[in-house]
Amino acid sequence: MQRRGKDLERFLNLWRLALLGSLAVTILVGSLGGVPAQPEDALALGVLGLFLLGGLALQLYLAWAPWDPRVSLWVVAFDFAAVTAFLLGCVVVNRAIVATNSQPFFFYYFFIVIAAGLRGDPLISRIVTWSVPAAYAFVVFMAVAWRHVEMAPHPDPVFGSFRWDLQVARLIILAVVTVIVNFDVGLVASDRAEARTDPLTGVYNRRFLEEFLSREMARSRRARHPLSVLMVDLDGFKAFNDRFGHLEGDRMLAAVAASLRNAVRTTDIVARYGGDEFLIALPNTPGEAARRIARELARTVPPPVTLSVGIGCMGEGVQSAAQLFAIADAALMRTKQSGGGVSVE
Repeated sequence: MQRRGKDLERFLNLWRLALLGSLAVTILVGSLGGVPAQPEDALALGVLGLFLLGGLALQLYLAWAPWDPRVSLWVVAFDFAAVTAFLLGCVVVNRAIVATNSQPFFFYYFFIVIAAGLRGDPLISRIVTWSVPAAYAFVVFMAVAWRHVEMAPHPDPVFGSFRWDLQVARLIILAVVTVIVNFDVGLVASDRAEARTDPLTGVYNRRFLEEFLSREMARSRRARHPLSVLMVDLDGFKAFNDRFGHLEGDRMLAAVAASLRNAVRTTDIVARYGGDEFLIALPNTPGEAARRIARELARTVPPPVTLSVGIGCMGEGVQSAAQLFAIADAALMRTKQSGGGVSVE
């Protein structure tokens, strides 16, 4: 996910630079060809220059800096603010017909919506769904209420006349497209949540756990923070299954998972490792604190099942999630061989 987010943002930014660069060249060629300059030309070139500088800076940032998902939110905010500022600026300089009839800048609203859908971020999608149609409606309102653009006696030679049917159609199209994108992103987010969740217990699955630990281990190494994991095994679960049946065994697993999830911090990750084993990732937690947490967890599970816990801590020689799992698993084996409880390595 880290690689996908960074590469996707870089790909979208290349398209941003290509579109804005083409538009800037078109305006410059027109001005050099003797086309009479208009007030919006200077405003457009200023906004496009700001866009291009921001795009180049973003490309350099994405090439060198580690990926931060918040970058996408800032990029969307910048795009939205710049386009809306240009359209409102046209209204301010008394060129409201440009604000209502400019196809390139209206198209850029669509670029913002499409890019939000490709990112697949529900927060960004909701912001775009509410902001883009509302912003364009406000631009049209200002053009009509302040500049009375609909009452112009003659059509503009480039942008034509103001038409209510065109503006209503634009608003409807923007609203429909943004709602569709938001709905699709919601479905993707739901599918993603199902793909990383164990269906029986409701906690995370092993695949998500491995992805999370890979990211968390890299972050812990950079920040020099401790990281611990708890390998949890249910003692007597086979006997419980044999006595009460597998349906009751499934209910017991779900109850244990709920107990573990409720007993740890919101920043900790509880995942089903396999069978009756769970693994709990404890970011920014040293070994002694992890031992205390393990003892507290052992008192939370519903009887007659008890827990054995092995603790693994990230050290100098631990480079992967698999190595950390192996350390915790070895500690768990020693725990079970000694009669259960808590063991740390």
